[in-house]
Amino acid sequence: MYRNAYQRGMLTVFFSVGSKPLAIWDTHTQDGYITRFLDQDIKSMVLEIGGTNVSTTYITCPKGQMVLGITMPFLVMIVKNLKKYFSFEVTILDETGTRRRFRVSNFQSSTQILPLCTVMPIGLSDGWNQIQFNLAEFTRRAYKKQYVEVQKLKINANIRLRRVYFTERLIPEDQLPPEYKLYFPLTSKYAKDKKAIQPNAVDKENVKPSTSQSLKERSTTQSREGLRSKVDLVKSSKTSVHSNKKVPLNESRGDSKTVVETVKEEIIKAEQQEELINNEQEQIAEESIKKEESVGDKEEGKANEEESEVKNEPEEEETAA
Repeated sequence: MYRNAYQRGMLTVFFSVGSKPLAIWDTHTQDGYITRFLDQDIKSMVLEIGGTNVSTTYITCPKGQMVLGITMPFLVMIVKNLKKYFSFEVTILDETGTRRRFRVSNFQSSTQILPLCTVMPIGLSDGWNQIQFNLAEFTRRAYKKQYVEVQKLKINANIRLRRVYFTERLIPEDQLPPEYKLYFPLTSKYAKDKKAIQPNAVDKENVKPSTSQSLKERSTTQSREGLRSKVDLVKSSKTSVHSNKKVPLNESRGDSKTVVETVKEEIIKAEQQEELINNEQEQIAEESIKKEESVGDKEEGKANEEESEVKNEPEEEETAA
């Protein structure tokens, strides 16, 4: 079919998008189905091959008794894992003119090399996968022969196909043509990120108060603490002034004139409270000093009276004698 054609770069034998994607393929369905529909992950038309028996539902390329005649050594398949049994088969021709088959499946546990057929296992990850099959390397390892061409390709159920093509060398994904890349829509990923970023409106613990509210709460707590102890209030007021200066710079980024004004008012109130407390402490200290002086005067008066009484006692004794 392609033996006399120019084979360079990449040669596609199946593409799910188009009016007739199975133009060069034969289909066989028994207790299964072969249908094309829109895949929700990539938002594009794909072909799905499904059935209860893997061996009775399949597609083959080319039709009838024709052969492909593709000399490119790499087979690339873009498929989606349906988490069911799946297999495909490639018939090649070696340098001796012998037809050999490579049968690959996900239900095989070990590799078996037979004279005309080699069975190999394959593992597929969830979602879309890219299968890269080096036909020349496997022909050399299994049969120690030179690979010549691919003659037939058979894909069994259960799988979802996007593209099947041959290439002369493996091309990195960033160098692939746009039509050979697998694009995923960004809407679903954006929606997931948006849901992750949005906070829970019901959860009140995650809601942070504004800077003005935090400043008001701090001022109220400071006033309550001031009623308990005056000394603690002086310390807390000094620290609160510094914290009020730092909070708006760290938390507010712009257009925060009202916050700055409230901070200035709080600072002025704190300074006034400090002055009142200092005045009260000075008055208390003066009163305590006055009390100590009065107590000392009283004690000195009592001591003088006792001394006078002691002196008067011997004089009375002398007069009595």
